[in-house]
Amino acid sequence: MLYFTNNGLTLETSDGAKSWSLEELLQMPDPLPELSHGERNAALRTAAGRVGKSAVELSDTLRLRVDFWNHFRPEKISERSFVYTSTPGSNKHWELTINELGIFYKDLSGEYYYPPGKVSEQLFSDFWFYGPLQPVPDLRLREMIVGLMQEAFQDPGCPAAGAHFELFEYPALTDSNLFWEEGDHVRSDFVAVRSHGIEFGYSTWRDVQPSVGYMSFERFLNEPPPPYSVVTPKMRTTMEQFLGRKSVINRSDQPAMPALPKPPTPREQMDLTEHLLKADPSSEKGAEMLIDLLRYEAEESYWRNYVFNYCFKLRNNKKVQAFVIECLHGDNEAHFKKAVEVLQMWGFYGDKAFQNRALLLSLNWEDATANDPSFRETLAITLKMIQKT
Repeated sequence: MLYFTNNGLTLETSDGAKSWSLEELLQMPDPLPELSHGERNAALRTAAGRVGKSAVELSDTLRLRVDFWNHFRPEKISERSFVYTSTPGSNKHWELTINELGIFYKDLSGEYYYPPGKVSEQLFSDFWFYGPLQPVPDLRLREMIVGLMQEAFQDPGCPAAGAHFELFEYPALTDSNLFWEEGDHVRSDFVAVRSHGIEFGYSTWRDVQPSVGYMSFERFLNEPPPPYSVVTPKMRTTMEQFLGRKSVINRSDQPAMPALPKPPTPREQMDLTEHLLKADPSSEKGAEMLIDLLRYEAEESYWRNYVFNYCFKLRNNKKVQAFVIECLHGDNEAHFKKAVEVLQMWGFYGDKAFQNRALLLSLNWEDATANDPSFRETLAITLKMIQKT
């Protein structure tokens, strides 16, 4: 049973009665989880109406919550659903649904909930001020949900209509040290920054799998942490530096901390690589940047083809020579075969040493993996030919 008093609300459950002031209720993340979405929306709108009529001086935070529920009309939202993955190329699928009741996340693959199919519910106000409750890595999808909600404001010019969480592209995760773990053989706790948000949890000696929770980057930045947060001040500072933004508890009138140097996108790195190698085909730095683009080949095979095809033009680059040798010695079949193509093209572009068709045909993957003696002899000859210039 739910009932309002002069300046508060009381919820009676089988576990006893819980009471909050109206001000507390409107500013709580995820209030009244015991109730249905419709009941929660109605209670918050009633609370906002009562607070708005009172003579109490409102804080900026409370004023925005009141303004939100006084002007937001969820019945104007038509149901939409979106299926996506938590990271590019991942097999972890989610379904986000928005309708007149709120926002719903279904963990289709069981990334954080078992068995798969668990649905997490989020109030409109909770999403608007604190950000997604579950992974929504695609900026365009976050922008779309915000846009659908903006259309539901009765007064598009009200303060709350422009007070949603900051929309930003998540930075590329290049620092493997954004992981913290402590504990012993009985229990171990961890916090880890992933490309789509922050994971935290624990494992014990009894667990087959660790217990893992999730917090979006937006909630990390905007939601006041609980009294016993898993994120320590030192972790928070490091995460803020990674995101280039301060969280709500560290914000002040001071300028925001500078972001960590943003790594170039693959296309930006490609442009810089070509600039260096066109100016100097023997540039070691240019060759290093070219070869480094292979780290993206798992996401898109284009990059593997681009790297090896560009090596066709770099016969005299010492770094490229060493790279081709490494591929011929290595255990990556795709790289081995691409390295042989590079040798063939060096011959095509005029290096007579690699115009010996029989020699190149003897460089085959099957003999390499079988450790064939003839192959070893051919490979030794080939390596000397590569290093001649």
